[in-house]
Amino acid sequence: MKLSTRTRLGAVALAAAIVSTAPSAQAAVFGVRVVDDTGAPVVGAAVCVGLQGNYKQFGAMFTDSSGTAKVDVPNVPLLVTVSKDRTAGVRMSEPARGYNLIKQVKLIDGVPGPRCRAGSSLATPDVQQILIDNVAVREGIYSTTLNTSVRGNPSHYRVSDNEGFTDAKWHRFSKVITTANYPEAEILFLQMRRIEGTAKSWLEARSDVIEVRMNPLN
Repeated sequence: MKLSTRTRLGAVALAAAIVSTAPSAQAAVFGVRVVDDTGAPVVGAAVCVGLQGNYKQFGAMFTDSSGTAKVDVPNVPLLVTVSKDRTAGVRMSEPARGYNLIKQVKLIDGVPGPRCRAGSSLATPDVQQILIDNVAVREGIYSTTLNTSVRGNPSHYRVSDNEGFTDAKWHRFSKVITTANYPEAEILFLQMRRIEGTAKSWLEARSDVIEVRMNPLN
């Protein structure tokens, strides 16, 4: 059976997220996920985290393949600068926090603004990726099912007959997925996610979008 990944959607996608809300005097992780005006991750954006007068005191790095960069910070007010060539840079103040936070930042084309002069290495995220290793199409009496092999402990899946997942809802994860809603589809699109948190704050990881041919012999 033929599988193909759609690279437009990255393997890991982070929303603005509070991982833990328990106040603490200890160091916490602060990070950003940088996206463009379409919501796609921006790789290689420079991120500086520091204080007024030393804007990269706590870290200066580049975003990774998911558009994410993170650094350990003390529980103090932060000055955060995000920039990349040919985009309008962003500089923002963050209040002192005693918990871990990943914040989404949008970079758009425009006149260069604040700049971050980062080092030469990419940030390394510690978010476990979700990988779909295999999907087997099983013909049943009443419906066809997709038997999946997945890594990364997904919590949900969605499936659709269009790549944009129009009107497709997330469902609780199951290794066996019914395709009864798409009896005539020749190709289905499948994606997994893992989401933790509340409606106000969450951490989310997504797999690549997988294209599944419903008739492998064609």
